[in-house]
Amino acid sequence: MGRHIMNNQHLSRSQRIAPPSRERLLDRYHEHLRFAEAKISTGDRIGAENDYQHAEHFFRSAAEAQDAHRP
Repeated sequence: MGRHIMNNQHLSRSQRIAPPSRERLLDRYHEHLRFAEAKISTGDRIGAENDYQHAEHFFRSAAEAQDAHRP
């Protein structure tokens, strides 16, 4: 059975999903840091580590978004 791979060229402008803004990515970064701190305070080190990993992902994504807008 053949697989059909769809890319943005097949979608109309209204159907394309815009990447999140750098500000939104940083909001998510701070949100996950807060989640991690809350989990640490309740003794959930594994849950906190998960949120720290998510925070790192959003931090890196925000840095990439910033680099993408530099000349």
